[in-house]
Amino acid sequence: MNNSADIRKENKRAIYRFMLDGRPYTKQQVAKGTGLSAATCNTLLNDLTAQGIVTGGSKQSGEVGRSSVLYQINEEHECYLAIHFYVVKGQRWLESIVFSATGRILSKTTRPYDLVGYEQVEAAIEEVVKAYPRLTQIIIGTPSIAQFGIIRHCDIPELEEVPMVDKLERRFSLPVAMENDMHHKAYGYYMKTGNREEVLSLGYFSGHILPGTATIHKGTIIRGANSFAGMTGFLPYNVSKEEQLAMLKPETCIPFVARSICAIIVLLNPSTIVLTGDLINESMLDTIIGICRKDIPAEYMPAFKIVDSFDAYYYAGMYQLAVDRKEF
Repeated sequence: MNNSADIRKENKRAIYRFMLDGRPYTKQQVAKGTGLSAATCNTLLNDLTAQGIVTGGSKQSGEVGRSSVLYQINEEHECYLAIHFYVVKGQRWLESIVFSATGRILSKTTRPYDLVGYEQVEAAIEEVVKAYPRLTQIIIGTPSIAQFGIIRHCDIPELEEVPMVDKLERRFSLPVAMENDMHHKAYGYYMKTGNREEVLSLGYFSGHILPGTATIHKGTIIRGANSFAGMTGFLPYNVSKEEQLAMLKPETCIPFVARSICAIIVLLNPSTIVLTGDLINESMLDTIIGICRKDIPAEYMPAFKIVDSFDAYYYAGMYQLAVDRKEF
């Protein structure tokens, strides 16, 4: 910490995170849950109440006629927009989700498009901004490299090289953050199910789309210098990208999936790898694990899990990024 103001902000953040389940708490309960002193919690809860971030005033009866103020997050104080775009079997989709301050989904809109360029993204956001005037952040998920706010190597060609973050911040005067979709999914999975000391990797393998992976190392997203980390579709497979995409189908995908997973294990040594996508099934996984074991010692093989969908984790990751970026 640099100074007392920084310490004060971090203590507010600790209180806010503790209360994000939306339940009411006394200041004594907040103190116990955060490890801060009751005096510090009293001062900061008063500040957060004055800011409208927290509400207080409901009373809890105590012993001998005493009562305590119950504090909880004010869900109406602000909301966050999470927007992402993707391709399924050639069809482009754009989805927007509005979260309350505590993560409750207030609205969700999913629409198909012939093209998803900057104009379509801006129009979708404008619609939400008009409906939710208390919007304070925009979080974007993209099936691409999200390099310094610019979309690169995207599954949607019309978004290629779009400086999305800069353009949207200028247009809406709101803070905008953009991450590769797998980073959001991995972060959401970690926050919902992960051990805080775990090294966890997620892998998405779908037909005719370059595979993507992401790793959380003890709570930190591994982004790399240019947000390129995890893009296993760019491994040297000794075929052109066009040939690789054509072979990413159930009967020919195993060599690509196995090499991606071997690379994750060797370079990142996760304790668990979680997989999804229409190319993944239990029988294939047994084959892939067998291929990995030919080169990787058994004691360094991770545990494997298959999940039906990363959607819920995607939403959780985008919401959590907004919480992480909240200013106090």
